[in-house]
Amino acid sequence: MAARFIRIATVCWLIALSAPPASANPLARLWTGTKQVASDIARDTKRRNCWPEPFIYPDRQAARAPFVTMIEHGWRQQNLIAYYHFQEDSSRLTEAGRHKVRWILFEVASQHRIIYVQTADEPQLTASRVAEVRQLAAALDKGRPLPPVVETHLGPRGWSGEWVDTVGRKFHEATPAPALPPPRSEGDH
Repeated sequence: MAARFIRIATVCWLIALSAPPASANPLARLWTGTKQVASDIARDTKRRNCWPEPFIYPDRQAARAPFVTMIEHGWRQQNLIAYYHFQEDSSRLTEAGRHKVRWILFEVASQHRIIYVQTADEPQLTASRVAEVRQLAAALDKGRPLPPVVETHLGPRGWSGEWVDTVGRKFHEATPAPALPPPRSEGDH
């Protein structure tokens, strides 16, 4: 350790003496260079002694950031009032749409309580759909602050109930009837 310090001090002296004159006094130059090197050594020592602690939290945050985005997109998809929640070419909610708004108002955790309305082809139809959802939310959720109702270009993911029903029926039709295996004879083992 002492030899290392002597080498570092020697290097500091050489750097300080070879630096361009900051003042007329060479001892002032030497002192300034020595202070800077000592400060750098102290800083680097502190960094090495506390490693990896300063880097853990930014790394964790960077690793979790995609999950936060995925969760936000998942709630946006879950709280979506899509085109099929409205009567065809109208702004009136269907029964399923009214139930969906009620579910968002009363069942969803407060930090995720945002209602997303899928945009229609015409801006005035989109505006009337948003107004319809706001009106229903105000009627259902008396006295509490209303959640935001936001337009989104996000479309629904999934399949229609009719398609799911057809697939389920085809599956059940293709399933063979249950049957017991034929009895074994005495000679078979």
